[in-house]
Amino acid sequence: MFSLTQKIVPFSVFISLLLSGCSSGPDGVRRSGEYSFYDSTQSFIALTDTRRNGAVVDKGVFYPKNTFAYTYRYCSDNPRQAANDIAEYQALAKRVCDTNGGQLISQASGAWCVLAANTPNEQPLFSAKITSTALWADLCLDGPFVTLRLNENTQASQSQWYESAQVLGYEPYSPLRELAPGTAITQAINQPASPPTAPWGDESQYIYSHVGATVCLYDHPHQTNLGHTYRGQVFSVNDGLVKVSVKEKFKGDIRTAPMREKVNWHRTSYITAPANSWFVCS
Repeated sequence: MFSLTQKIVPFSVFISLLLSGCSSGPDGVRRSGEYSFYDSTQSFIALTDTRRNGAVVDKGVFYPKNTFAYTYRYCSDNPRQAANDIAEYQALAKRVCDTNGGQLISQASGAWCVLAANTPNEQPLFSAKITSTALWADLCLDGPFVTLRLNENTQASQSQWYESAQVLGYEPYSPLRELAPGTAITQAINQPASPPTAPWGDESQYIYSHVGATVCLYDHPHQTNLGHTYRGQVFSVNDGLVKVSVKEKFKGDIRTAPMREKVNWHRTSYITAPANSWFVCS
């Protein structure tokens, strides 16, 4: 079984082997960077049987998630392997970012590789996040589930990608912006998709205009290992907020969970949150 202690080649060489380039197109329609983090992630997954024996999850239906986002989950063989995989993926994200002339910055939604970091000219290239969870131990007996997710431009113009990145969680530079402490690449599996002030994507527009739609909200309090998903129907909307009649509560994030496990919940309660905190889950 592959592990850090069994490699003969130096770690830096191993990471170099995972770097995947992409051909450049017209200036207005091309990938953000010379090296694609999505392609490098595919090489990372293909490197071991354990990683290959996973599945793509949380497939987006609405734009921009269905165009720029990718989420993959697999069951590791043991906790040490999961920790090694996380360290390797962190190093890979940094190496791809460095190769593209960028810098990783930590935000609530994950680690974002950006050009001209912390300046008015800052531009996002991609985001990376990898986490492990001991939930559903009966389905992953020897090791925790590992979930990795990324957002990266494909063929969109830079202006289109810049706005989409904000919908997907990127917070643009401003003198008042506060970056997350340390590295956000291993923070909670899912945080709110984007700050309340971020532009809305198609999904948020749909939710806000469809009273009665079935929607979910994932809440993962800081300093805890367990989050929950709340599901119900849109009751009313007002001033950018969506009030939902919540009737079900599930363990973990149902977008990446291998099963839906209900927990005790009130017969009906109401939760009000910004439209872009909810996602369609019918």
